[in-house]
Amino acid sequence: MLRRLKIIFHYFRADAAMRRDQFDRAAERLSKVLELDPANPAAYHDRGVAQQGLGDYRGSIADFDRSIAIAPRMANAYSSRGVSWKFLGNFDRVISDQLAAIALSPRLANAHTELGAAYFCKLDFDSAVRSLTTAIDLAPKDPNCLKQGGLAHFCRGDFRAAIPDLQRAFEIANDTYALLFLHLARARASEDAAAALEMDAAKVRIWHWPSAVVGLYLGRLSADATIAAASTPDDAGEAQFYLGQWHLLRGERAEARKALQAAAEACPPWFSEHVAAIAELQRLG
Repeated sequence: MLRRLKIIFHYFRADAAMRRDQFDRAAERLSKVLELDPANPAAYHDRGVAQQGLGDYRGSIADFDRSIAIAPRMANAYSSRGVSWKFLGNFDRVISDQLAAIALSPRLANAHTELGAAYFCKLDFDSAVRSLTTAIDLAPKDPNCLKQGGLAHFCRGDFRAAIPDLQRAFEIANDTYALLFLHLARARASEDAAAALEMDAAKVRIWHWPSAVVGLYLGRLSADATIAAASTPDDAGEAQFYLGQWHLLRGERAEARKALQAAAEACPPWFSEHVAAIAELQRLG
């Protein structure tokens, strides 16, 4: 009885730490759970999620492996392991794990989303759209599903189809990235993108990167000021993508190609801007 109470206590503290993004404390508490209950597949899974939060993707995979070894029909463990493989750039392993999760739990929306994201990263936009359409059917109010679906349509070149998903993603989550791609989709679909961006920008609640790009697209920031607002190497890679799109909308194809190539080289392969830059370069020829 005392052992059981200790397990519950540590799990409670781990959950509280996870909710505050204190992943190191969560992992520590879950390790204590596993000291008391070494055959607990949920604790291995949850510690793996905490290690993802710490950026230790190989360590998280080891925990997901242990969880699956104990409970081979635990769909979430396969799906979570797939997420770790995504951040290691192994998209074939992502697809394998997400398909395994879906086989065990066909209505697991997150697995369909991550499967679509993996196809997206492999530039297989038709398969991405199919998987993400299923994800949206299962979780129609999940902003991540919606944004990913819109991005897949955008990269496939179906700009008008991208607009509804990106609009809903922005409305639900106030996601500035969704807003930027929404603006670009509207502009490429020949809609009144500037007026719509002006209205939507007024709804943005938190102004940090990439909000500087909103200023660029509204004509309130220069290209140099926008690039200067990017404070990390990843931000700088993203800035090149959005700058490339800005040049493209202005008919400056040579400048667009240069910026998009820089984005493709600088952004990690799981970044939407990396994939979208490659798709755009392919369209430019």
